[in-house]
Amino acid sequence: MPDAVRATVLGRIRALDRRDRAVVMRAAVIGRRFRFAVLLAASRRAEDTVRAALERACDLQLLIEEDAAGDRYAFRHALTRDVIYDELLQGRVRPLHRRVARVLEAMLAGGDVPLGDLAYHAWAAGDVRRGVRYNELAGDRAAAVHALDDARTYYARALGLVAIGSAAYARVAAKLCAAAPPGAATR
Repeated sequence: MPDAVRATVLGRIRALDRRDRAVVMRAAVIGRRFRFAVLLAASRRAEDTVRAALERACDLQLLIEEDAAGDRYAFRHALTRDVIYDELLQGRVRPLHRRVARVLEAMLAGGDVPLGDLAYHAWAAGDVRRGVRYNELAGDRAAAVHALDDARTYYARALGLVAIGSAAYARVAAKLCAAAPPGAATR
């Protein structure tokens, strides 16, 4: 990444006060695009505080509002999100991913949460139980619609969380092998 881009983004994020920066950092953990409801629940701040932080971040051209209702936001550019994630969240990423995963898990019953997002955040949090469960489930769903690249990604994440030699390891490894492209060498 060019140093000029990094310096510009960091200059803008530093123009925010500590509380607003914390909101934007949590948004960076969620992803390039995020729903206000997920950020609100993950940030554990009052709604007006979160909205005000997002407005200031939009004014600084860090974020854009994707709908008129204020329900969906995105980082202006993927590099903007990457700089914030990489530079400002060092060492604090796993707990934030864990919080986002729990928020998404609570919303899952309503059916309004992409399973892949939940699987990713559980994996990034290092949450073995949730990470294996949701990545394996996402892998199963991807494999069912022949999205084998996605299935392999989910299964590989799940496999990385379980103990070698365990029943879960054997089960997920078998699914990963089954999702291998035709003619691929197996170990």
